[in-house]
Parts: sequence; structure tokens; C-alpha cells
Amino acid sequence: MRASSIIGYGSGDFGLNLFYTGLNLYLLFYYTDVVGLEPGVAGAIFMVALLWDAVTDPFMGIVASRTRSRFGRYRPYILFIGPSLGASFVLLFAGPVLWPDAAVLACFLTHLFFRTVYTIFGVPYASLSAAMTTSGRERTSLSGARMQFATLGAITTAFLTPWLAELLGRGNLANGYLLTAMIYAVIAQIVFFIAFASVQERIETERSSLTLSSTFRAVKGNLAFWVLFAGVVVNTVASTIFTKSIVYYARYIIGEVGAVREALTLYTLAASAAVLGWMLMARYTSKSLVLTTGLLINAAILLLLYVQAPEAKPLFLTLTAMVGVGTAATIVAFWAMLPDTVEYGQWKTGVRDESIFFGLFQFSQKAASGLGVGAVGMILQAIGYVANVEQAPETIAGLRVTSFLLPAMGVAVAALIVQFYPMKRDRHEQIVALLKDREIHS
Repeated sequence: MRASSIIGYGSGDFGLNLFYTGLNLYLLFYYTDVVGLEPGVAGAIFMVALLWDAVTDPFMGIVASRTRSRFGRYRPYILFIGPSLGASFVLLFAGPVLWPDAAVLACFLTHLFFRTVYTIFGVPYASLSAAMTTSGRERTSLSGARMQFATLGAITTAFLTPWLAELLGRGNLANGYLLTAMIYAVIAQIVFFIAFASVQERIETERSSLTLSSTFRAVKGNLAFWVLFAGVVVNTVASTIFTKSIVYYARYIIGEVGAVREALTLYTLAASAAVLGWMLMARYTSKSLVLTTGLLINAAILLLLYVQAPEAKPLFLTLTAMVGVGTAATIVAFWAMLPDTVEYGQWKTGVRDESIFFGLFQFSQKAASGLGVGAVGMILQAIGYVANVEQAPETIAGLRVTSFLLPAMGVAVAALIVQFYPMKRDRHEQIVALLKDREIHS
């Protein structure tokens, strides 16, 4: 596979992370501290919208796998849905500005709309990696490229968003966030076109006999996928609780509003720097080992953060950056292992349907993110959090548990789950060889 295809495919995640990271890091804070929503209401909006998004993912997978066009099965969505995705992102921040008297409804409806469009774009984009190659090494390269561009997008968003919002808003943060969203939407559209023009779908299988019953049979019989699915759910809930709650931890315990920007920038920089090392480890050992190692690193660091309960910024920043190193391993491994489960399912059931697995995988991430965000909103309400005031001692103690102890426990459970993954070391290559032999003799 040409390097331009790998880079072009990976670049799409830069555009996606201008949106995804903005939501992941700042939208809950925007709802509570800029728009003025109650934390429980803001968390509920996130949770319901993400659960809706998650439910639509598998259905989008079924639609994408049956798409026919001169551009291929998945590429048309990158070309034609990209502009709508940018517009829906802008609406997230325009809604409360345009309809301030109905802010809750505006936030809910615009969030729901964005998540729907994100599904229509995101599932086909993710599915492309399985349609571009069957090589485990090339898929690791594709996953690594996605991770590099994703972290670059995350760094850009984490560092620039609060600064741009303040600069462009000139005292009005709501307008500042809206103008920032517009800039991101334009940049993302340029990137999406580059991704569309760079990739080709090379793996083509007969789809005329692909029915809903055969698709469900393929899903049901795929142990490798379901182990990965369960690991993603638990890890994503834990990671979401961590990234959402440290915004409040940095502001009210470290005592600096800008500390979260520095922490999240270092977190993503550390993740980006670690990608190449994890890719090399995956090539010379196994993807499942990389995944387990990354999860165990994060569990240990998060537990250390809880035990130390740092109030000094240097220790907080250092340990948060170390979590980024472990996170890089989990992202590289998860996305490199997912396409392999397509061949595992094909070997087990005789049915190949990439998009249903990518749709379900994104369902797992989004549903788990929704649960994580909802949990943070409810926990903030339960521990007595009140925006823009000094927090009570019990609220501070609750923030420490929420930010570090709960995520540490979740990541440790995810590490245990992935030990049941059935394709360790060179098992995937053996399955690909068996499938080729089956095709020759059929």
C-alpha cells in the first residue's frame, strides 16, 4: 500500500477530532459554565444523545455495506456527508446563542442532530480500513496513522479551543465558542476531501447473498469481536469519566483555569509521541499484548493519581501526560485489532460484512461515552458541585474519587476482559491464509 494512501486515510481523523475532541473535552463545561445548564441536565443531554448515536451505528453499518456507487461502498460518505457534519457541529454552539430562552431544548436537539450526522460519516470512514487491505501490518500502519492525526487534532483542539473562544468572543464566551466551531468546520472539510481523494477500496467480496440473517449470524458467532467490544465499553466509560472530570479537578483543586488546557495538551502530545513505539511493539510482538500493556499502565497511573491527590500543577501535569502514553497503546491496538475480527467472523461463519462490526464497535464507544458523561453529570450533582464558586470539602473529595479512582478500577477490568481475545500473535495471518485457500478451492 502506498504511503500516500496511509497518510491520506489517517488525515481524516484530524478533521474528525476537531469535532470529537471538542465535544469530549469542552462541551460539558460549555453547557454548565457558559450556557448555565444544571450539571445533571447537561449530563443527561450528553447521555441521551450519545445513546441515540450508539443505537444508530449498527444500522448505519448495514446501510454502508450495501451501498453501491462509482466511488465505492464507503468513500461517497466522506465526500458528500462531510459538509453536513461541519454544519451540524457549528449548530451545537449556535443553538443556545440563537434560542437563549430555550437553551435546554436547543442544546438537546442540536446535539442529537450532530450525533446522527457523525454516525452517517463515521461508520463508513472507519470501515474503510478493512476494505483497503487484509494485511495485519498494513492495518497497524493505518491505525497508527489515524492515531497520529487524531492526536494532532486533539492537541489542536485541546490547546486552541479555550484560547480562541476567549480571543474571538471578546468577553462573550458563547460567541467565542461559536466562531471557533466555524473555523474547525472549514478546516475539517478540506481534510475530508484529501482523505477521500487518497484512498481506494481494494477488498471486494460478493454481496449479493448478504442478508440481514447472514449479517446477524456473522455477528453472533464472532467471539473475537465481542471480547474487543466488551473491553472497549469498560475502558471508554473509564476514560470518559477521567477526561470529563479533570476539567473540574484542574479548575477547583489545582486552582488554575488554564491548567486543564496544559494537562490535556501534554496528554495528547505524550500519546502522539508514544504511537510509533507502540506500533513497533505490535509488529514484533502482538496487538493484544500492546493493548494489555497500555491498559495496565493507565490503571497504575490513575491509581497513583488518586493516592497522591496532587494539588501542585507539575505533578498533576506529569502524571496526566503519562496516562496519554497508555492511551496511545489502547487506541492503536483497538483500531488495528478491529479489522482482524472481520476475517475471524468470515472464517467462523462464512460471511464477510465489515460495516456491521465497525458500526457495532462505534456503538460500543459512543454508548460507553454517553454512560460516562451521564455518570459525571450525576456524580457532580450528587457531590454538591456548584459552578463558579469555591467547592465544599466533600465536593473536593468526590472530585478526586471521580477523576482517578473510578477510572483506575474501570481500566483494570478492561485489561482483564481482553485476556480472553482469541487471536494472539500470528493467529490472524493463519486465518487469512485459510480464507484464501478456501476461496481457491471453492
